[in-house]
Amino acid sequence: MLSKKSMELSLNFLVIIIISITIFGFGIYFISNLAQEAEDLRKLTLSQIDEQISGLACEGADRICIIVEKKKIQRGKVGIFGIKILNILDSGNFQIIARASSPIGYKMDNSPITGPALIINPPQGRTESIRKNEDKTVGIGVQVPKTAPIGGTYIIDVEIRNGGNLYVPLQKLYVEVV
Repeated sequence: MLSKKSMELSLNFLVIIIISITIFGFGIYFISNLAQEAEDLRKLTLSQIDEQISGLACEGADRICIIVEKKKIQRGKVGIFGIKILNILDSGNFQIIARASSPIGYKMDNSPITGPALIINPPQGRTESIRKNEDKTVGIGVQVPKTAPIGGTYIIDVEIRNGGNLYVPLQKLYVEVV
């Protein structure tokens, strides 16, 4: 009789040990996942965070969304502006035309920049086909000349047309030379 009770007690003890080891293993797994996600968050760069936030900020019902209207770009370097276009009209072709403003910008002393101008890509603009109630993100590349005045701010006019008519009022982008 005593051996039967001791056998039951031994089996119960083994079951409790197995359950405890399993729970302990899940605890270690949970803590390691938590630590890994904290490390992944720490490794995110500010530009990656900005990119994710810009996607969230463009989720409204605006026909045009430009998250970053002003960028700091070094001389001789290239920057990219993103424009999200939401088509609320019938399917059609949209023309995106970016060109230097007049004047092309201002120096730190508020005098107009007389030259050289920014190099805008694509130089002739671009045409994108967008169906009704869909959106498309397009990029505009801008290169700052190596002789641009440091501290100056260039201004870019962006027209978005549908069927020859302005889809939205003229948009402005700003490039500060650093």
